[in-house]
Amino acid sequence: MKRILVILAILVVVGILALGIFIATFDANRYRPAVLRELQKATGKPVHLDRLKLAWRGGIALQLEGLRIDESAAAPEPLIAIERASAVVRLWPLLRRDVQITSVILERPHILIARDAQGRVNLLGLAAAGAPAAASGQEVELGAQPVTINIASLQIKDGTVHWTDAMSTPAMDLRFTAVNLTAKNIMPGQPMDIELTGALVSDTPNLRVAGRLTPPGPENAGSIERLAFDVNQLPLQDVLPPSRPEDPKLRGMVTMTLEGEAASLAPEKVLQSISGTGTVKLERGVLANINILRMVFERLSIIPGLVQTFEARLPEDYRAKLTATDTVLEPITLPVSFAPGLLQFDRFTIRSDTFGLSGAGRVGMDGTVALNTQLRIDPTLSKALIASVNELQALADAQGAIELPVAIQGKPYGLAVLPDLNYVASKVVTTKVEDLIGNFLNKAFEREEPSAEPVPAPAQ
Repeated sequence: MKRILVILAILVVVGILALGIFIATFDANRYRPAVLRELQKATGKPVHLDRLKLAWRGGIALQLEGLRIDESAAAPEPLIAIERASAVVRLWPLLRRDVQITSVILERPHILIARDAQGRVNLLGLAAAGAPAAASGQEVELGAQPVTINIASLQIKDGTVHWTDAMSTPAMDLRFTAVNLTAKNIMPGQPMDIELTGALVSDTPNLRVAGRLTPPGPENAGSIERLAFDVNQLPLQDVLPPSRPEDPKLRGMVTMTLEGEAASLAPEKVLQSISGTGTVKLERGVLANINILRMVFERLSIIPGLVQTFEARLPEDYRAKLTATDTVLEPITLPVSFAPGLLQFDRFTIRSDTFGLSGAGRVGMDGTVALNTQLRIDPTLSKALIASVNELQALADAQGAIELPVAIQGKPYGLAVLPDLNYVASKVVTTKVEDLIGNFLNKAFEREEPSAEPVPAPAQ
């Protein structure tokens, strides 16, 4: 028995050595021209591959080094460039022509996604990176024999996604770096577990997405269940579409947490298909090129020359608040809900150093804003405004703060701030009528009041 065990041990060692020698001496690179031809045929693009080799990574691993796919031979940036791609294969199933790949690892891939001026999006780089997951469960011909490929997991390590958009003016340029992706339980037509992290317009990782992903296929658009989305300290001005320097824009650092689902992963529908609930926080918020207070008062045409009167009568420090270019916001925390195509705010409060806005509304995925709010101006500033224009007393509450309904509508680069003129007119007119009636009654009482003549003393 002991001799048999010794013999088996020797055979195992010899087998391992033989496998090691085979891997070390097998020249996989001789198949590189054939691989290049197939890749160029499949993509229709110029393809470059530095080296093809076998290695041992807990199993036999086929490695591609220096893979690059270009839009054209003269393109300044590749559609996809991968420093190293490894596919680890189980040995024994391979002998039965069952290609079971335990993992596909893409190291330091660079992916370009571009939209041209006509709105066409080039997703070839992204499709190439996701090809291993899409290939799982597919049957291919190897020689004259059909071979089934099964891939258990996909990993992307330290990747970069570069997004350019020529439809924006100026063109938008966005980078998502330090990308790490893990996809497990890959089965055709079945949901897989995914986790994605990376740095979106940041020097350190600030984004995480996790959930159960069903990849798009010929018969379905794909979906994500149990979606968890977290982004921390995202600079809004860098991810919103660029605009002209004079256009209104929102700046600040956004932190968002969302739980929900995406019913479709079709590029043209994915934003409209997200539903769920979450929280949005805005720090260092600035509405650039928008002074909400000034816009409100400029709309109050029921009081002629209102802004000009302020500028003539207000003290310098208060006048500066009305002439400031931007509106600086205090930190905001908003509960939100995502419905198809909408970002819904059931209640919110926004404050600056001069006013508060409270209300509800929605923002469409196309950027359309529709908010119904109540504007309340700081009591100290309200007092100064009323001292300059007495008619504003009609809008003051019991604490002396000016209040009025305000609607905010339009696109981020063309917002309209619309005070409710009917409300203002009714308040001002009612106050004027009350003043007139009061003055009339006072004068009437003055006329009817008996003269204060001395009463004669009774006769003795």
